[in-house]
Amino acid sequence: MIRHLQNPNFLLICVIFSSFVAMPLRAKHLKCDVPAPMAILLDADTGTILYEKNARTPTSPASTTKVATALYALHKIDDAAHDEHIKASHEAVSAVTPVVRRESGKHPSHRLEFGGTHMGLKLGEVMTFRSLMYGLMLVSANDAANAIAEYISGDIPTFVDEMNNYLQEIGCVNTHFTNPHGLTDARHLTSAHDLALMTYHAMKYPLFREVVKTVRYTRPKTNKQEESYLLQFNKLLRPGKYFYPHAIGVKTGYTDFAGRPLVAAAEKDGRRVIAVVLNCADMDQRYRSCINLFEAAFNEIKVERKLFSQQHDVFSVSLKGAEAPLEAILDKDVSVEYYPSEESKLHAKVRWGRVTLPIAQGAIVGEIQVLNEKGSIILSEPLFAKKEVAATTSHKVSQGMSFAANVIRNQKHWIGLSIGLTFVFLAYALKPKKKKLVN
Repeated sequence: MIRHLQNPNFLLICVIFSSFVAMPLRAKHLKCDVPAPMAILLDADTGTILYEKNARTPTSPASTTKVATALYALHKIDDAAHDEHIKASHEAVSAVTPVVRRESGKHPSHRLEFGGTHMGLKLGEVMTFRSLMYGLMLVSANDAANAIAEYISGDIPTFVDEMNNYLQEIGCVNTHFTNPHGLTDARHLTSAHDLALMTYHAMKYPLFREVVKTVRYTRPKTNKQEESYLLQFNKLLRPGKYFYPHAIGVKTGYTDFAGRPLVAAAEKDGRRVIAVVLNCADMDQRYRSCINLFEAAFNEIKVERKLFSQQHDVFSVSLKGAEAPLEAILDKDVSVEYYPSEESKLHAKVRWGRVTLPIAQGAIVGEIQVLNEKGSIILSEPLFAKKEVAATTSHKVSQGMSFAANVIRNQKHWIGLSIGLTFVFLAYALKPKKKKLVN
C-alpha cells in the first residue's frame, strides 16, 4: 500500500489507519460486579478510566480527604523538608465534643472531635513531617492533618483554601473541602472520580507510595512521648479476611454521614490500578468492591494490533530536484499492545528528516510516530529509503553554482578580514611610543 505524502517537512496523516487498524473513540469499560453505590477504577500510570459507577456525584469522603492533604503538602515542599520538625500547636490538637463542633457554630470545620481518629499528638510535641505523614495515612490521624496543614500554609484555613485551588487546577471539578481531615461537614464534598485523580497524582511521590503501603510504623520518641507503634487501618494490606496480596495502599475512611469509603491501589505484573468506592454500607461492601475491581483489571489479557506493515506499507513524498519520488519503508511491522479497557483512538505522523540528494538506498529518511488521544508519542519507528533517489541534471547544475558562489563569498570574507587585521596591526606597530621620564 503506497501512501503518497505531499509536504516533505511535517505531515499529519488524518486517515492513517486502514480498516484493520481502526481504533474506537472510547475504551470499553470493564464488566464487574461492584456493590458499592459509587465507584471508579483508574490506571495508575496512564490515568485511563477502566470502570465507573456514579463516579461524578459529590458526596462526603470522610478520611479519604487525607489523600488530598498529603498530595498538596508533598506538592508544596521538596524532599529535603520531609525530615523537618513540626511543633504541634493548640489550634492543631484542640478538640471538642461532636455535638459542640457540628451544631454550635462556634468552632471552625478543622476543629477536632473527641473520639475521632488521632495519633495522640500533645500540645508542644515536636515530630518530623515524615512521621506525621505516617500518622495521617496509617491511622487516619486528624491531629496530624491539622499539624501538617499549619506547617505548610501557616494556618489551617489558608491551607484548605490553597488545597481547593490546587485540586481545581488538576481537574477535580466536584470537590470542595472545608478541612484537611474529613470530619463531618455538610459543605465538605468530593466524588469518586476526583479522589481517584488526587490519588493518581499523589502516587507520583515516592514518600506517598512508601507510606500508604506500610503495615506497621515505629513512631519515634519525641520531647513529649516514648517510642510507640502505628498499625495500618487498611485491611487489604494486613493478614485476615480482606487481605489482598497485590494491594499497595491507600486510605480508609468512616463517619456515620459518609459510610465506609475506601481509596485503594494494587499492582500485578507491571500493571497498577487505583480503585475508589464511596458511601459503602459496611466494610465487606467496600473491600469486596475494590477486590472485584482489581481482579477484573488483572484478569484482562493484552491484545496486539498491527498498525503498519513492513511488507505492504510504502510512504512516498515528492522532493524538489529529484528524478523520482522518495519511497520509504519500515524495517519491521509497527504494532501496539493494550488492554481492551484502555483501547483508544490513535493518530500517526510521518516526520521526514533533512535529506540531501542523492539519497542512498537504505538511508534513514524520517520516522513514523504514533500518538495517543492526548497527543503524546507512544512509539516511533525509523523510515528507510526503498531505493536510491538521484538528482536531476538541472538540480546538480544549480547545486554546483550555489557551491561556487558560496566559495567566492567566503573567500571575499576572509580577504576582507585579513586586510582589516593587517591595518590594525600596522596602526599599532607605527603608533608613536611615549618616552619615559627619568627622575
